[in-house]
Amino acid sequence: MSHLSILPTVYTRADLLEASLRDEGFNVVVGGLMARFGSDPLLVDLLAGLEDSPSLGWIVGSDGVLTMVGDLQRIARHHGLEGRLQRVARRYALRSALDAAEQFTPGTQVMLEPS
Repeated sequence: MSHLSILPTVYTRADLLEASLRDEGFNVVVGGLMARFGSDPLLVDLLAGLEDSPSLGWIVGSDGVLTMVGDLQRIARHHGLEGRLQRVARRYALRSALDAAEQFTPGTQVMLEPS
């Protein structure tokens, strides 16, 4: 049983989110343009996609929180994407917790290898 579900998964670190997305097989572009239906492309801080799914983007807000943007109707129709995004959240939470643990123990280095 995973206890990571109790950790917050508000994304505030683009580097940790990028690594977590890559671990789940997403192609990630930093500072990309996301296509939008009937509108001009949107500049996002992180652009992620899979070969068979619509793109997802994240924008850093003035409060430092990364907010996901995308065509939610198209995303909802993609089978398996919800599970992948849940795994991304767990990976992010784990990376964030390990990073915090390193800050408490000087000289300690924690490494995470993709499974």
